[in-house]
Amino acid sequence: MKIGELAKQSGTAASTIRYYESIGLLPAGVRSSNGYRQYTANSIEQLKIIKFAQSLGFSLEEIPSLRKPNEELEHNAIIERLKQKQHEANALIKQLQRKSERIGSLITLLDTSWSNGGCIGNEKINELLNELEY
Repeated sequence: MKIGELAKQSGTAASTIRYYESIGLLPAGVRSSNGYRQYTANSIEQLKIIKFAQSLGFSLEEIPSLRKPNEELEHNAIIERLKQKQHEANALIKQLQRKSERIGSLITLLDTSWSNGGCIGNEKINELLNELEY
């Protein structure tokens, strides 16, 4: 199949496929006599794996380390990398939860103060905003 058909079947833009080839993430399609790249069904599977790995938080730079060229997946290495990604995701969730709680507290404080006709001074607002950065 040509690159346009591969793009359509995989849901990946042709320019992205070419980019993946240029960085060695996807083996280059074999050129036919007319110069068109030809791909196999295996190319679709490789693109699905790339997309799946990205959906789990792996960067394009990290994806090759999940599999050595021309070798089977190393199950223990995959599990360790997935545990690491899970840990990173959990840390990010905790960070976002803390940020959400601080924002909620600030909303409550400002709403209460302003509903009662009060005004919080710039010094207090700056102090509260600085707390949001951490």
